Amino acid sequence: MKTGRTLLIAIGLALAGPAAAEEPATAAVPARLLVPSGTLIDLVTRDAISTKKNEKGDLLYLKVAAPVVVDGVTAIPADTVVVAQLTRAEKRGAFGRSGKLDVQLLYAELPGGPLRVSGTIEARGKKDAGDTAATAAAFLALPFLPTGRSAEIPAGSEVSGRLDRDIWIDRR
Repeated sequence: MKTGRTLLIAIGLALAGPAAAEEPATAAVPARLLVPSGTLIDLVTRDAISTKKNEKGDLLYLKVAAPVVVDGVTAIPADTVVVAQLTRAEKRGAFGRSGKLDVQLLYAELPGGPLRVSGTIEARGKKDAGDTAATAAAFLALPFLPTGRSAEIPAGSEVSGRLDRDIWIDRR
């Protein structure tokens, strides 16, 4: 009886041994991935922003230009909406004073909720070398004529933002 049991155990081990040896060793793959704070996000403006039509406090919308990918997994897809706020909108003025725009990035709208994004965009109206003299001369003749240049950020302008903090995403 002992011999029969020993024989069965030996046969079982012989059959199980090669099968166990042939299985490939698999490393533990983490279920979640880290997207570190400071990761750059390429953005593009959806609409033109101008001192002519926008005011301080306006919410503005950009979109992610290229997906943020970590270890082959898309953390932030392209075309994700990013919300920003106009923090400064100074209209052009007399004596060649150009308009000024400052935009603060706020957050990306992801399916799991908003994701804080940091970054700023600035624009200043362009000046020509003769603007100040021409403005002064125009101001003497027509005192209510504003002759500075408006500031504008065209639609499709490329900008960058950064993640404010580490985020974890599920491996899909």
